[in-house]
Amino acid sequence: MFKLTRAKKLLISVMLALSAFVPSTGFCEDARIDDVKVSWTPNLKASFQVKDAFTKDIEEAIKSGMPTSFTFIIELERVNTVWFNEEVGRWEFKHTVKYDTLKEEYEISLDETGEKGIRTKDINEMKTLMVTGNSISITPAHLIPGAEYELRIMAELRTTELPFLLNYMLFFVKIWDFETGWYSYSFRP
Repeated sequence: MFKLTRAKKLLISVMLALSAFVPSTGFCEDARIDDVKVSWTPNLKASFQVKDAFTKDIEEAIKSGMPTSFTFIIELERVNTVWFNEEVGRWEFKHTVKYDTLKEEYEISLDETGEKGIRTKDINEMKTLMVTGNSISITPAHLIPGAEYELRIMAELRTTELPFLLNYMLFFVKIWDFETGWYSYSFRP
């Protein structure tokens, strides 16, 4: 018969106690890039949304005042059937939210437009602003007419780095971090 020693009982008790602090629904396995629209007249522009990006735990972390950022990565490659694809450009920008607990409002910054300090009390408006890219201008040096190109988009959610001691005390916060898969869109200008 299996016998538990005092040390094993203590270890199991500690693990169960710590598991209460680790969020069970923090993973966003279903988050994905969706509703992608690309236009290239006169400039190349992309619009998209991240679907299923927020869980209750992420919402609670934001509401506690923890600054949180979505980083969007857009890559443009010229497709080459004989050799590796040629990178034409790579763009990164962030959407950052911080909740002001005293004013009970969200403050959002959008890097691609340069807008800082967008304020709202509506959680749904905050979510929409955080996950939506509208007419993002992509400015490659030169597109060859008739050549095939592939536009790839990905999003990452990262909680802002905390001060040294808090980073170790709140190690479980990293569980909320996630990234979507790459969304690919092929076109010929």
